Amino acid sequence: MSLDIRIDGRTADLAANATLDLALQNPHFDYSKLVGLTASLPNFPLTRRNQYLFGFWEQPQAGGILGRHRLEQYSNGHLIREAQYVLTEASPAGYAGVIVETLGEFFGDWQSELLSKVDLGTIEVPGVVPAAGIDQDGMKAVVFPTVMNPDYYTTNGGAVSYTGWVNDFSGAVNTPARPLVPMVTLKWLLKKIAQATNTIIAGDFLEHPVYSNLVLYNTRALDGASSVVVNRHVPDLTPVELVLELRKLFNIRLELDSVYRKMTLGFFDDNIRQAPVIDWSKKVAGRLIKTPEQNRRLQLGYDLDGGDALMKDKPPLLADYLTPGTGSIAALKSKISTLLTDTATGLPKAAQPGNTAQFGQGANGWSPRLLFWQGVAGGVPIAGPSMGGHSLYWNGDGVNDGLWYHHWRGREAMLDEQFYAKVPIMLTETDLALLDWGQKVHINGMNYFVVQIDVSLPIRKAAGCLLVSA
Repeated sequence: MSLDIRIDGRTADLAANATLDLALQNPHFDYSKLVGLTASLPNFPLTRRNQYLFGFWEQPQAGGILGRHRLEQYSNGHLIREAQYVLTEASPAGYAGVIVETLGEFFGDWQSELLSKVDLGTIEVPGVVPAAGIDQDGMKAVVFPTVMNPDYYTTNGGAVSYTGWVNDFSGAVNTPARPLVPMVTLKWLLKKIAQATNTIIAGDFLEHPVYSNLVLYNTRALDGASSVVVNRHVPDLTPVELVLELRKLFNIRLELDSVYRKMTLGFFDDNIRQAPVIDWSKKVAGRLIKTPEQNRRLQLGYDLDGGDALMKDKPPLLADYLTPGTGSIAALKSKISTLLTDTATGLPKAAQPGNTAQFGQGANGWSPRLLFWQGVAGGVPIAGPSMGGHSLYWNGDGVNDGLWYHHWRGREAMLDEQFYAKVPIMLTETDLALLDWGQKVHINGMNYFVVQIDVSLPIRKAAGCLLVSA
């Protein structure tokens, strides 16, 4: 059995009997962050080969910039993991460093920056503003859905003949009487973030026939400007926060490839419903230790926009979803919510002071909210919280259309019967190389997701595995 660690595609020298201790974690069960690989790496001895691989970094003349390297972990010819490796120290004992594989640095310089503070570019607005919105990069970039909001100018609307509607295309828009508020499409924004950070964001979520029409509501008027400065119309979230808060709404399966800088967004409830295709029954190497799940009821909610008077008493449509019954609760809350609709017109409504140069309202903010863009009907640009059998309310506003119904039923059913099992399993290098965290495994009549694997390479003993019943 042999351990082969490659730096930038070339095999590094290792000390005799070197081992690599890995703690592999399933990223799909922690909705607050993206977990990944933790590894206890051996030092690379100060050999001529390693000196070339690391650019003679131990030499003072090499400078102080820490290089990043592509690290591949092979065992018995099987590629186990790829990650970024960063040198932290060079000494007579060799080279030491750490693995970087989490969401923690995925977006580079934008990682901790609010989207409202970074340069997202501008989009020109034609002299005759199209009710259908404006395309850029081959897709819809901004739209102008009509929103009922009588409080946009607080009590001053009469002074500018305000109609009570934002994006009112019944007359000349982009005027105080008919303020124009561009709303950025979510798909375009995610693609823009990827382009600016040299990453790839893809997956079923972005290509979904309904969710590809999501737009981000805001209240900032153009105030007569002829171009949209995009960062003025997006929420005060970092790229990481945006992705993680979306994940909480749609139970997104978030997969990250830190080497190729690719993020894939799918739907985890789809995985929960799938049958296992792998059987590890014959690999079990000892007795399991079983522990119960304490929190068996699911509570799903969101933070409402406190600036919208319609949200003050938490309208029933925006109520949390809570698993019926008694017992402890597993609660999940997203910072992203949605709007109510006007019964008479079917259009979204708010009672919220706008962000506009008029009447000194430039400091007014808003919380992140989503709507579905539905196009133009009868000259009216339409968006709303429901579309095509999908609703942005947890409990829905129709039949079987809510977020719980589409994305959380499987997780709820799993939670109701859930327990954990610690068990030693004699895994092979092939098992580790082919491991798919979104795929169930079958063991002695039961189905499980693998939550964590603690293993040393080269493999000489059973891996410590934490499983969750599925």
